[in-house]
Amino acid sequence: MPDVQSQDRPRPGPAEGDEVVVDIEDLAFGGRGVARTAEGLVIFVDGALPGESVRARVSRRRRGYAEAGLLELLRRSADRTTPPCEHYGACGGCDLQHLSAEGQARAKREQVRAILSRLAGLSEPPVGETVRAGEPWGYRFRIDFDWTAGRRGEPLLGLHRRGDPGAIVPISRCHLISDAANRLAHVLSAEAAARRLVPWERRRRRGLLRRASFQEARATREILITLETGRGDPPALGDLARELPRRVTRVVGVVRREIEKGGEVVEDSILWGRDHLFEEVEGDRFRVPSGAFFQPNTYASAALRREAIRALDSRAEDAVLELHCGVGFLTAALSRRAREVVAVEGAREAILAARENAARGGWRGVRFVHGEVAAVLPDLLRERAWDALLLDPPRTGLPRRAAQAIASSRVPRLVYVSCDPATLARDLRILVETGGFRLVSVTPVDLFPQTHHVECVALVARDPF
Repeated sequence: MPDVQSQDRPRPGPAEGDEVVVDIEDLAFGGRGVARTAEGLVIFVDGALPGESVRARVSRRRRGYAEAGLLELLRRSADRTTPPCEHYGACGGCDLQHLSAEGQARAKREQVRAILSRLAGLSEPPVGETVRAGEPWGYRFRIDFDWTAGRRGEPLLGLHRRGDPGAIVPISRCHLISDAANRLAHVLSAEAAARRLVPWERRRRRGLLRRASFQEARATREILITLETGRGDPPALGDLARELPRRVTRVVGVVRREIEKGGEVVEDSILWGRDHLFEEVEGDRFRVPSGAFFQPNTYASAALRREAIRALDSRAEDAVLELHCGVGFLTAALSRRAREVVAVEGAREAILAARENAARGGWRGVRFVHGEVAAVLPDLLRERAWDALLLDPPRTGLPRRAAQAIASSRVPRLVYVSCDPATLARDLRILVETGGFRLVSVTPVDLFPQTHHVECVALVARDPF
């Protein structure tokens, strides 16, 4: 991919409002086609695919690049498909529905390779073929809907508008969640409207309903609802919570998360049922609380876990330190391979669930540590000589202090599970340049079909390996 940030002066080329005919050479991270004019100006074209010739109108011009909207396809890619979603293009949730599954897999591999090369400074990053697993539609374990007001002021559920995250697009059906979850969204909207519950207005900073999150387990078929609301105690809210499991019998709990006007979380409470659900992956049973992270694609998460455990290649005598363990999704499999596992997690409800999951599942040789990774890691690294590290940080990646502590340690190898190639590249740069590590392999796993997001399993080691 071209490095548009390196351009230090305006290039000649089309201005805002101009129409251009260009050939698409690449696909940028984010799903936009990449073209280059005769003057060398890079143009990002919404909705265009590599190999296509398009007519587009420039909507935005910057120093080293331009952005454009697709007007007409002059030559069509063989990988182009017809998006099934009526909201595609307006909703910001998906940006690759117009690209075939095979094309998405190829594009994600190339995007990972380009990001690692550009941001980590690696000339030939060893990126393997993208692993495709699970279902391409209806796969989301969790979805977060925001509330908005309809034409008559009624509460409706929607998702952020593409290009304008402050606006909400009402959604009649989302193809990334199940039919049951879509039905629940309609029921929830109708029941909230019947009780005259008012959606939050960001500009006026008033209203009750802010967000509705659904977690849906595929193995147990349980559904958990979390309602983010403003302060107050309207009786209609409790009545709504009691009605939902009557209308959708798979609902096992309704949790309320109260939020101050400034956005601070005040408290969580149970409106009905319980505050967690259970999910099963390859025979392991997990208690997942309403606020805890769990892999977003239950269908494909088993493949991700197998890739991570395979890459780590732990032996029966190994002592492994796991960072950001969550509710123990990777820990469960790791406990069957290593002699000792110390698993660290900063979120209290996640670590409590992990301990319960371990006790129920009989995981052997596992010790859990509750604390922020950056704070507890230096002491843990000095505690003993670890044979390997397993990392699964959030999208923001490792705290810089943590990456530097690992770089300064004597750990011979680690596996880094990442959901953002950019933060993976940032952290790999620290490990390689200051820690003497070598990137051995990267395996992209398509946990997010129809979107540009991609999971990666990276093996990093010190020589000899």
